[in-house]
Amino acid sequence: MRAKTEKRSEEKAKAARAAMKGASRMVWRCDPKQHEENNTYIQLTELLQGYVQNEVDLNSKSSCGENCGYYTYAKVHGCYHNQYCSKQRSCAGRVFNCQFIDSDSWVCPSDSPNRRYDFIEYENGRVLGRPGHCSLGSTKVDSWWRWLFWHCSYCFCFCDDDGPHSDRYFSLRPAMADTANGFAITGLKFVKSKRVVHLQVQQAKVLPRGGVDSASVQWRPVEAFEVATAAPGRDYHKMDYEQRAIDLDDVTAPPGYVLTGVRFRRIGSHLNTEILATPMDMETGALKPDASLWFGNDNTDAAESDPRTSVTLSNPDIPTRSSLLSEPDSVSDQFVTFTHSDMSKDAAQTTVPFLDAQAVAPNPPILLAGAGVYHKGRRGYGGFVGLRVITYDFSDYLGANETDTTNLNLVN
Repeated sequence: MRAKTEKRSEEKAKAARAAMKGASRMVWRCDPKQHEENNTYIQLTELLQGYVQNEVDLNSKSSCGENCGYYTYAKVHGCYHNQYCSKQRSCAGRVFNCQFIDSDSWVCPSDSPNRRYDFIEYENGRVLGRPGHCSLGSTKVDSWWRWLFWHCSYCFCFCDDDGPHSDRYFSLRPAMADTANGFAITGLKFVKSKRVVHLQVQQAKVLPRGGVDSASVQWRPVEAFEVATAAPGRDYHKMDYEQRAIDLDDVTAPPGYVLTGVRFRRIGSHLNTEILATPMDMETGALKPDASLWFGNDNTDAAESDPRTSVTLSNPDIPTRSSLLSEPDSVSDQFVTFTHSDMSKDAAQTTVPFLDAQAVAPNPPILLAGAGVYHKGRRGYGGFVGLRVITYDFSDYLGANETDTTNLNLVN
């Protein structure tokens, strides 16, 4: 009976090991039933935003001798004769990629603090955004002729203004578990505090044989700070026209290491993710913080061999408008670039993708071996940048000594 029991246990352990080796250890969150800003998602604001400006204000000479397409890079120099420019919030930053759509339009200003317009209707029939009731009342905006020779056209451009209305900052400070007291990370989420996006970690005390003390689970407070008193490039990364990509990777620690820290760093113009992994004694659960190591993926889109590829956002609408649940559509070694929403669908007023702010924390809590950043969405929508975690691989410990029933109890 003993021999038969040991043989059956050995066969079951082998089958379980094989199944565990082939099973995904990735944990991520589906879309919620109801989206709620700053709870289930957070967003960057006014990183690039559609902006109406007459060409006369886009040069220092107040000239109308060019056309809208000439202004691929410019800034607002003034407000000529207090025309429509005096009725809207000016772009105090840089103006990009202007284009001419039609001479005359009706502009509906928005009462939302992070939008300039709800919709724009041009006389040629084109509409930017979703037309409807304009709560603040539409304004007629007409181009004009100067001395019969020069046409002073209203252009539709993109404003990059890092003023008080724009949340575009990512913390570069590490978020770590209290390894000195035996804690490891058991969950992650995005939070926004004081206009800065942070990584927040959930931690729990590690027990012998890879266990976790559920009673010790807690979210560590983020290290919030004011941008004005912090150092760019060291404390935070500021997104702008040239630096607005985030790398999409899943980073896993070597065997025997558990996840104890995460952080963002800059590689070129991209925001990139690193994880901190700490060796763990499986038998006792003791961590070795002094031997912790940072791991990441240094690959770039400029690499000669297997460069990163881009996740393309095709005519992206606001992601919360989608009636279908988002699906992961990225793999490691890719990146996504934050941009404006589609002109026709939203008058380019929203920064996409959003960030999925739901907690990614297995329940009951379990040790983790890695973390990742990925993109999920649907075609025609901006989607979400989300976090996911990689659970610890216990398969190597299952049935390590099949005749020892103590090892078999490890997976119960």
